[in-house]
Amino acid sequence: MTASTPHPSSDAEIFDRGYRSYDGPRNGVGTGMFSVFVASVQRALGLRRKFRFKIVPVATIFIAYVPALVFMGLAVLLPAEIADELVADYASYFGLLSIAVILFTAFVVPEVLSTDRTSGLFGMYMASPLNRGHYLVAKFGSLVSLMFLVTLFPVLFLLVGYMVNDIGPDGLIDTIEVVGKIMLSGLIMSVFFALLGMAASTLTTRKGFASAGIVMLLIGSGVMSGVLVESGDAPAWVALFNLGGLPFDVITRVFDASIDQIEGVGTFASVGAWAGVCAVCVAIVVFGYRRLEVTK
Repeated sequence: MTASTPHPSSDAEIFDRGYRSYDGPRNGVGTGMFSVFVASVQRALGLRRKFRFKIVPVATIFIAYVPALVFMGLAVLLPAEIADELVADYASYFGLLSIAVILFTAFVVPEVLSTDRTSGLFGMYMASPLNRGHYLVAKFGSLVSLMFLVTLFPVLFLLVGYMVNDIGPDGLIDTIEVVGKIMLSGLIMSVFFALLGMAASTLTTRKGFASAGIVMLLIGSGVMSGVLVESGDAPAWVALFNLGGLPFDVITRVFDASIDQIEGVGTFASVGAWAGVCAVCVAIVVFGYRRLEVTK
């Protein structure tokens, strides 16, 4: 053996262990659903991603809080009796959130749902103990929680500001009642738009198409129903087809506020229309994912 030939190591050993099954901890379905929930929230908010993915969610959340800051400023600068006449009530503030909610629904929801199918991540989830129902429930929970950032929390923030400036509810009972109505209203709006966004994202794997479809549906339904009703030829209930304004109409009835309620339409019809749209969206999502072929 020449000097240039390396000497074999006498410490080398070869073990033939074969294949062994995983014997580590198995956390089950609940942990898997929580992982989907956390991953969805992180993706929607652009966490652990480049800055450009954070622009839209941060901008929409900021838009939702700007009116509250303005009204709180008026409450600080003006006397209480004057500020009480100028600032928005809680039902009206939900109406001011419409732009932020539409943007959030159009651009954040498809990011959470459609991406899993185009990237193949949905197939990896299905290879785990999760089934399609577990997956959709976890996604729905994450989207409703995210919607709270632009529906529920801004109004609660407004309530705290009003209370600090002595123009909020009087006494503990009134405060509990107002908080309950705000939480119910935030849930009404969040569930509606989360399901609407999920339905649109189920129909296409392209985020751009889903976003455009959501915007066109929300704006177009409002324009068409408004034209039909204002022309005088259509009955009042046609206004319930305004999908962007339907949750707000239900919310005004929660607060017993007459502002912007659809004239000639009862509370039962308004709530029924809200529930009907939610049911149709659920059917689209469930049917779409049942037919979806899993690729791993």
